[in-house]
Amino acid sequence: MKVTCTGSIEIFAPVERVFDVLADIEKWPAWFAGIVSAQQPDHLPIQAKEDVYVCLHAGRRRWHESFEVSRFVRNAFLTFEGAYSAARRLDFRVEQRSGFTRFALTIGYAVFGGRLGAAIDSAFRRRSVQRLVNESLQHLKHRVEDAVDLPSDLDELAIPHASVVPLPPSLRSRASEPARAT
Repeated sequence: MKVTCTGSIEIFAPVERVFDVLADIEKWPAWFAGIVSAQQPDHLPIQAKEDVYVCLHAGRRRWHESFEVSRFVRNAFLTFEGAYSAARRLDFRVEQRSGFTRFALTIGYAVFGGRLGAAIDSAFRRRSVQRLVNESLQHLKHRVEDAVDLPSDLDELAIPHASVVPLPPSLRSRASEPARAT
């Protein structure tokens, strides 16, 4: 039996920026909950039929997975299937809406053990995976929306016609003293 956990979120950023963050595989641990490291062996831009190696964790357990990019449509779809099991799947969907981008994440995995395995999965594992999906969506939203494109020349950050206001004498004397360790 195959189980899927899905979620979606609205991100107030252009679809290109969202997809660029998504396609940067090596930065997944910064926003994708449950991933310790992710890498593409050739360190090239992501394309269809490429392999990606991911180190995952759940609690104290860590394991390595190999995924293959099965569907890649720039600024729309990105799907990874387990290299040794098609039941393991990460599916990302990015849609441009008016004023925001809708980002959807689906994680699919196989459940073995018949009814007993399905009951155990429903009681414990599925909730954990759904929480992982929701956390990842929130982390990605904050990562994309809070990203600031700083100019290369810091003079561009200066505010025109701004004046510097000096500190009052009482604060100026305290500011010049070295900090004391307590």
